Amino acid sequence: MPITMPMLDGLLILFTLIVVRVQADHGPYFRSAEYDEGKFGEWPTETYRSSAIVGPRLNYLQYSDECKDGLYTLMAPRGGKVVNPGPMILDQDGHLVWTKHYGPTYNLNVYPYKGQDYLTFWVGTDGVGGHGEGAYYMLDASYREVYKIHAANHLPGDLHEFHITKDNTALITIYDMVPANLTSVDGLEEGWIWDGTFQELDIETGKALFQWRASDHFNFTDMYRTPEGTGDSTRYPWDFFHINSVDKDTHGNYLISSRYANTLAYINGRTGAIIWHLGGKNNDFHDLSNGTATSFSWQHHARFHSNSTITLFDNASRGPGAPELPSRGLHLHLNQDKMTAQVLHEYHHPDTISSQSQGSMQLLPDKKVLLGYGHIPTWTEYAHNGTLLCHTHFGLPTGNIMSYRVLKAPWIGRPITAPDLSVYHYTAAVSWNGATEVVTWSVERASSPTPKSYVFLTAVPKSGFETVIPIPPDAEPGFLRVVGLNATGHVLGSTKLVRWDPDSEEPVVGRHDEVVEGGASSVRELLFFIGGVGGALGIAFAGWVLYRRYGSLLSAEDREREGWQPLDRFNGDEDLSDGEMMDGEGQEYDEWKGRVSNSLYRDEDEGLP
Repeated sequence: MPITMPMLDGLLILFTLIVVRVQADHGPYFRSAEYDEGKFGEWPTETYRSSAIVGPRLNYLQYSDECKDGLYTLMAPRGGKVVNPGPMILDQDGHLVWTKHYGPTYNLNVYPYKGQDYLTFWVGTDGVGGHGEGAYYMLDASYREVYKIHAANHLPGDLHEFHITKDNTALITIYDMVPANLTSVDGLEEGWIWDGTFQELDIETGKALFQWRASDHFNFTDMYRTPEGTGDSTRYPWDFFHINSVDKDTHGNYLISSRYANTLAYINGRTGAIIWHLGGKNNDFHDLSNGTATSFSWQHHARFHSNSTITLFDNASRGPGAPELPSRGLHLHLNQDKMTAQVLHEYHHPDTISSQSQGSMQLLPDKKVLLGYGHIPTWTEYAHNGTLLCHTHFGLPTGNIMSYRVLKAPWIGRPITAPDLSVYHYTAAVSWNGATEVVTWSVERASSPTPKSYVFLTAVPKSGFETVIPIPPDAEPGFLRVVGLNATGHVLGSTKLVRWDPDSEEPVVGRHDEVVEGGASSVRELLFFIGGVGGALGIAFAGWVLYRRYGSLLSAEDREREGWQPLDRFNGDEDLSDGEMMDGEGQEYDEWKGRVSNSLYRDEDEGLP
């Protein structure tokens, strides 16, 4: 079989991946006492060379490989110490994958909708008396805002819930200020309340398909939290119910959580009538678990998992004015014929974590359980039997860093922006905010800013959010770009072509203000084949195995940033207008890749974004 240039190119990439040492961003700490003592600040972060984005630095207090399940961690850090908050995706190794500055963000999740996965979240003002007013976003795999949804009937959309149902509808919560007679709780006859309300919306039209409000079905005396000085005016309405989650079952009925009634209520999806209460003053269930199934309080995130099982995050604390008991995750079995409730599993942290607000519980596909502690910047993963597997901090528990929920989900990100590049001396740093399919970065050189061909310099595996690549010392000055490849060798995107002078003391930054189009790549013919192509492949494969086994040990230490200067714009690459996105940045790479006919990449059409 004749040896072709593409074969040589591919072998050169394999050979380079073996011998070139790759560095990445720092990644998480492991059992760092300094972290938890605040030596790195209340919200430890990481900056990058190629991007102005700021990422979080985690602290693994306990870690197990069982938590490496291929899923992405979804969170939305916010609080007084969080710089430019927004939705955030982390990979299974704790590295940043994607973020964007939206402002206070809640309920980041991934939902299927009409055959396509979307990132969903709420953004708005979150300082409105313990709730919020804002809008709901749905982003596709390229991070374009396909849907922006508002509550119907001129009501304000609240932060506590945004849930896409199996009927392709959206469930949201609302806090509606209405007048109310509060004499039953020693208040004014002409008082004011925040009425806990939810809507089911048609996503395409924004119309309300169903609306329910708590004051039509609950008495004020059912609540465990009294007005506490509120309710006398429109300036300080009484948040009597505090709705914080809504779910819908296969019967078309709803499960809602009332934090201040310490109850879950099952709502008839046609009439709005309450079918039953679980917990609280009007509990309808006989507790088969000595009271532990119905004694939850100040809870969040109630979800159906079948017609007979539900989960919830039991805060067991509300901060000042109530006992601070250990928070837990609860998995309950309900027999609605016999009206019994039983604990299937409960998940406690052995060190006793008490979260006074927010929180989440998620059953993962492999039967593990994920708890997010809301007000406490922590999440934990448990085995099905309750064994603690992983315990992660993402800040200090000062009330200045929190995430309403922490969840995990599969995700494929294919941004329409291009990768970012920074070059200093003989080192290149490359990142691509949101790209999940890049496995290899390939560095190429050209002799002009409008080249017809490129010379391959080196290639390394992608590692972390930002990969730092050594440039061969014999490379001549000129123009550089870095190309991202997927697992099958297809081109996913390229950085901007930048002028490179290794003797310059100023870093060169190539940010994605345009999609770079290029010509053919060429290769320096440096490989000698001993024993034919099969022998070379065998050597390359063996080296790759060694790299995979020991490569992480080679790059374990922190890298120095001598000579590199921080970029002065936070998230500047994510603040493009729609026009800028579509003028160049939104272009697909098919046409560009088709012209790279002699490149070191495969030319098949499948697999392109």
